[in-house]
Amino acid sequence: MDDGLRPTEGERQGGREAFGAPAAEAVVCLVGDWWSHKDITVVDQALARLSEPLHRIVTGHPRDDVVLAGRQNLPGVRLHTEPGPLSEPVPRLVHAAADAALATRHPGVGEEPGLVMDTARPGVPLIVSDHDPHLTQRLRGQPWARIFPVGDPTSPARVLKDLVRAPFDLPAPGAPKALDMRGAAEQAAFLTRTARALNTHRKGGPGC
Repeated sequence: MDDGLRPTEGERQGGREAFGAPAAEAVVCLVGDWWSHKDITVVDQALARLSEPLHRIVTGHPRDDVVLAGRQNLPGVRLHTEPGPLSEPVPRLVHAAADAALATRHPGVGEEPGLVMDTARPGVPLIVSDHDPHLTQRLRGQPWARIFPVGDPTSPARVLKDLVRAPFDLPAPGAPKALDMRGAAEQAAFLTRTARALNTHRKGGPGC
């Protein structure tokens, strides 16, 4: 749970410098562990369809370095990796550098609000598969979200081309609330109330 503060312009510039991404070129990030429910193949197939310059930042642990090594020479795509496990400031630096986050899952994977919060809070547009109908419904109509058919690499390739040509709208500061998700302060308040209630219960207070 972070402090809910968005990266500053200085952090954005610093993030791009850290990954060697010029200000005029688009950056997409893939953040998180590579579990079996993530459809990395679709990501690779989408990127292989690009000829425009694009920077791809991949972070997380575990990840498949053999797969990444085989994608080093995609035309137009420059790969940057950050080994995991990640220290606390690294995801913030990655999101500060990114113009969008890309998340794709296999069909039938349940809703994962964490991937939405991890982009909405730092103000990063989201490119996401429609693997979960409930999540898709919550995101549909949000100007900072681009949704593509699960298992289809053609659609995210078009979206990435659009990103290269022009930046997407950023999530508004109230984006998490609009999606009925708790911000950092609300989560902290909930945990505090829960801890107090548990402590009262252990001491034999009201409600025992």
